[in-house]
Amino acid sequence: MSIKFTAIPTEIADGWRNGGTDAHGQKPEHRISDGGAPCRHCLKNIPEGKGVLLGAYKPFQSIGAFAEIGPIFICEDDCQRFESENGKLPPVIAEREQFLIRGYSADEKIDYRTGQIVKVNELPAHAEQIFALQEVAFIHIRSAAYSCFTARIDRTD
Repeated sequence: MSIKFTAIPTEIADGWRNGGTDAHGQKPEHRISDGGAPCRHCLKNIPEGKGVLLGAYKPFQSIGAFAEIGPIFICEDDCQRFESENGKLPPVIAEREQFLIRGYSADEKIDYRTGQIVKVNELPAHAEQIFALQEVAFIHIRSAAYSCFTARIDRTD
């Protein structure tokens, strides 16, 4: 089985950059990066001194108890959406130590057998174990410290 890392849609990033609103209907907050703000679109750290947009993001289509909304950063300037190559870790993930991962069903419900904090170098192997559960349709990678959405993992076959 192969996996791919999926960044937030370009439509979301472009919408915020062009004056659109976030998941709470508010304009994203403008900040300046300290060099450690992880863009959820290009999946790279936003360089120190560059503009950052901070807003609420909902990585779900459905509504309900599991459809969490939380803060994310994106580059204020246009950036290229991360495209996964053969399961290669995105820079923003590879440069950190650990993440919270959770599997979800096709109807966007958490599979309680899947939630765990994993070391980055073990992430692909854990993702494959989670995908061995037929009920799991996708996996979220979230910050281990703050539980903020980072990226999604999908099967490629």
